[in-house]
Amino acid sequence: MENRPASFWRSRLPGPVLAAAVGCFFAGFFAHVFAFTNILPNSDGVSRVFDAQQMTVSGRWFLHYASAWNGYLQAPAVIGFFALLFLSVSAGLTASVLRLRSLGLSALCGALLSVFPSVAYTFLYLFTASAYCFGILLAVLSVWLVSRYKYGFLFAAPVLACAVGTYQAYLAVAAALSLICVLLYALEGERSAGEIFRCALKYLTFLVLGVGLYALILWVFLQVKDLSLLDYKGISSFGKELRLGTLLESIGAAYRNFLRYFFVPRSFANYTTPAAVAGNALLLLTALWAFVRVVRRVGFRRRPGAFALTLLLCALLPLALNLTVLMGEAMPIMRYSLVLTYVLALSLVDRAAPEESKKPAGKKKQKPTKRTPWLHGAACCAAGLLLILSFQIDNLAYTVSAQAHRATESFATRLVERVESTPGYRNGMEVVIIGGFPSNVYYSEIEAFSLVEDYSNLSSSVIPLNKHVYYYLNDWMNVPWKTPSEEKLQAVSDSAQFQAMPLYPDDGSVVIADGRVIVKLASRYTPKKAYEIAYENRR
Repeated sequence: MENRPASFWRSRLPGPVLAAAVGCFFAGFFAHVFAFTNILPNSDGVSRVFDAQQMTVSGRWFLHYASAWNGYLQAPAVIGFFALLFLSVSAGLTASVLRLRSLGLSALCGALLSVFPSVAYTFLYLFTASAYCFGILLAVLSVWLVSRYKYGFLFAAPVLACAVGTYQAYLAVAAALSLICVLLYALEGERSAGEIFRCALKYLTFLVLGVGLYALILWVFLQVKDLSLLDYKGISSFGKELRLGTLLESIGAAYRNFLRYFFVPRSFANYTTPAAVAGNALLLLTALWAFVRVVRRVGFRRRPGAFALTLLLCALLPLALNLTVLMGEAMPIMRYSLVLTYVLALSLVDRAAPEESKKPAGKKKQKPTKRTPWLHGAACCAAGLLLILSFQIDNLAYTVSAQAHRATESFATRLVERVESTPGYRNGMEVVIIGGFPSNVYYSEIEAFSLVEDYSNLSSSVIPLNKHVYYYLNDWMNVPWKTPSEEKLQAVSDSAQFQAMPLYPDDGSVVIADGRVIVKLASRYTPKKAYEIAYENRR
């Protein structure tokens, strides 16, 4: 007699779903264990020793609640565990939504979902990484609800609203996964054009409802808290000044960047190496051949309308996968939806394999479908290569971040010693620092580091701006130098004495004048922008 508990779990948790979840968790653990056992503050992280993540002013009204899973501390092991747990569940749901059959391909899909470079860049924002991974889970869960239940879009819309309220980039995850679901639906049996259109309309309705609900809840939060959106990267004006020309330009950029990311070395992403292009090309070729096999199997000769819709869905894929381009600059952390390109390719290879069917009672044995093991093997080789390359990029990013942290700590230590050894210095004296880390002086170029995306959290230092210097000294080194007011910083910067001073670390770059210590790290003070001040006063 079959064991009932085992039978229950097999029926509720099919093998491919479990394989995707397990592959995601263990691949993610080995790829990101360095981040889970170290603290790697970046330019944002230096002010996040403890932070409640009240980010309504950035449109992320749900981030505060999503962060509550692990508290608001820099706790790498706890954050890492929850993050991988959320990613693993989302991997299992993805395998369920796409109805994968192969255990091996499912495990590869799960592994790619957690080792993709965007995940490493997410963990560089460790203080909020688990919340972002929870946002990914919510985005995938919303699509799963739509695919699972007839009126699932009604329940999925609030889930999607929370996902977008955690991080707006995860709208692209839901949109791309929805489009993939419709495409695979069109490749099932002899679907009519009407059936494909109704399926697409269902997912489109869900996405529109989810975004609309997100915007409505955001408006309520802003009204209740008496806040305005930050004037940062178009957040406050997004959707208000959307013109046809701008929209067409963004759509064109989405397609260009999609091709550049996967097939042009060092163009859109620094880590797109020739080896990565080779892996991407091999996986693309196997996916195209699998697509042809599936199309031939289902037959579109008598269904030209259905075939036209299927081709339209394929044409829309790069736009959906790179939807974040419509939201402004697509930093590495915002590119997570692109990993679904690999998931789609492996799904097509899985669909191309012949379906196993039992011989009907009383009927003759049917001619078996031709198997192509080389197709499955090529897909596995390509995915394996991409996994290895992603693992290397992930840990290279962590190496660069750790190096920047060490450089910052060394610089800050010497700076404190220099100030305290200045003749006439007394404990408690005000210290006015003008400028951030002088990277033009302290910088050692390592060739391999050029593969890592070069933006504020991965440079020669984690204190690129004036305010970051005080954040780091106060919260990471326990040096109680208070941040001077904007007016005082500007006044010191404009003074004739300051203008005559040489740049640090030259002799005379640290002086005592008018009862305060003045440190010249830059030629002049750059005032905080309005969005920076609003961000510091967020609630």
